[in-house]
Amino acid sequence: MDLSQISILAIILAVVANMIIGALWYSPLLFANIWMKSLGKTREELHTSNPNIGYGLTTLAGIITAIILSLVITMLDSVTVGGGALIGFLAGAGIASARELSPTFFEGRKYTLFFISAGYHIVSLTIMGAIIAFFIK
Repeated sequence: MDLSQISILAIILAVVANMIIGALWYSPLLFANIWMKSLGKTREELHTSNPNIGYGLTTLAGIITAIILSLVITMLDSVTVGGGALIGFLAGAGIASARELSPTFFEGRKYTLFFISAGYHIVSLTIMGAIIAFFIK
C-alpha cells in the first residue's frame, strides 16, 4: 500500500460530493418529506439541536470514508474511473447498506428509512469511488 498515491484533492472533492449528495438526498427536492414522515418527526422536531454538530460529524465521517475508500482503491493495480465507481458501489451496496439491515429490523425502523439510507450510501460511495479513482497516480 503506497500512501503517496492518495490524492488530498481527491479526498476533498469526494467529501464535498458526499455532502452535496446528502444535502440533495435529504432535501424536499428528493426524500426529505417521506424521510421525516417515516421517522414520525416534523421539520421543527429535527431542528431542535445544533445542526453544526451534525454537519461536523457528517464531514468527519466523509473524510474517514474517503480515506479508507482511497486506500482500498489504491491497493488494486490498475483502477479506472469506472472501476472506482464499481468499488464504491460495492462498498455502498455490500457494506454500508447491508449494515443498515440489523438496526432496521431490531429497532423496528420502517423499511422506507432503510431504502432511503441505503440509496444514499450506494449513490454517494459510487460517486466518491469514481472521483478518487480519477486522481490515482
